[in-house]
Amino acid sequence: MRAVGIIPARAGSKRVPSKNIRLLAGKPLIAYIIGAALASKLDRMIVSTEDDKIASIAREFGAEVPFLRPKELATDKASSLSVLLHALYYLEEDEKFFPDVVVLLQPTSPFRTSQHIDAGLDMLQKSDVDSVVGVCEVEPSSHPYCMYEKDADDNLREFIGIQKKPQRSQDLTKLYRANDALFISRRRYFDKVGRNSSCFNPKSVKGLVMNRVSSIDINDEFDFLLAEFIIKRGLFKG
Repeated sequence: MRAVGIIPARAGSKRVPSKNIRLLAGKPLIAYIIGAALASKLDRMIVSTEDDKIASIAREFGAEVPFLRPKELATDKASSLSVLLHALYYLEEDEKFFPDVVVLLQPTSPFRTSQHIDAGLDMLQKSDVDSVVGVCEVEPSSHPYCMYEKDADDNLREFIGIQKKPQRSQDLTKLYRANDALFISRRRYFDKVGRNSSCFNPKSVKGLVMNRVSSIDINDEFDFLLAEFIIKRGLFKG
């Protein structure tokens, strides 16, 4: 299985300016995933960006940046899948590199490791599913049974109403959510979704369970503070 990792890293983050190259414990955020990818079983690892500075930093840490992404794919309206497809078709049409597996690696998950990537690749290879995604267990306080919707008068009602709702957290049905840290798909999946697709929604998929630390996704200032704390306390051993 020839596998390529694709790291999308645009410059125009609104909530956290220059998020992808902001220093986290003295190292650019994107450097964490580059390091994990380089230590994994991936055959190639590509950074897709429209920004020269991000491209330079990515190359400094060992990533390939064979092209600059079109500006229209560097807006907050561009989907991750459209960015991935652009990179995939570039590799196939311009470089004649035809991977069997494509791995989408968001740089905002710094605590995803090479072991997670390799475990996902192994899981895919040993099965006949199209895709493997990283997931983490839903905490009791975030369980759908504990969620409410609010009307215009601030009145709350249960979002999911059931007659026999468990009263103890340990009795709640164990659920998992995609953590955005890992999306692995066979090349054939992208023929199914089509060149113009914008939604990554595989029907034949397995979940690789990751813990709370490895599932952290950095999107705002609080997330950065939490990540800094985790590193300083030695809770991340990557």
